[in-house]
Amino acid sequence: LKSPGLVEAVGGLPPSRMAQTPGQNMIEIKGDVAQRLEANGALDQIRAQMRASVYRALLGDQDSSETAPQDDAVEVPVPMVSLVTDFLEHWDLSMTKEVFLRETSQKPIARDDLVNELATLMPPANQAVLEQVLAAVRQRRSGVPEIIPEEKPR
Repeated sequence: LKSPGLVEAVGGLPPSRMAQTPGQNMIEIKGDVAQRLEANGALDQIRAQMRASVYRALLGDQDSSETAPQDDAVEVPVPMVSLVTDFLEHWDLSMTKEVFLRETSQKPIARDDLVNELATLMPPANQAVLEQVLAAVRQRRSGVPEIIPEEKPR
């Protein structure tokens, strides 16, 4: 007797699947693929790439900093846009960053200018500015310096 996993691995169908129609098999295969993509994190990346592609298709391939503000767009403070942009860039979330910048219609300021504007931070090169801001706020609340573990971006 062969195990169901082995039967499927060599191309056969287990007895429970033999009675299914080709359409039912395709639906089951699609579900299995979606579950596996979700489990290994690839589905989120695919979704981010699709969002970025939709924005590019709708707005053209223009640079996000050249996007004209929409009439009904909410004005987002540039330092906040810059903090989030720096964080997304630091963690190599380029598709999310691209969608974010297109949605905000703001051009972020340079990282050094952002750090100078926030003045209380001394930026280690290996941390996003947002992480430094959180550490500074936590330090002020507790009075104890917080050390954020150094992690490499994905």
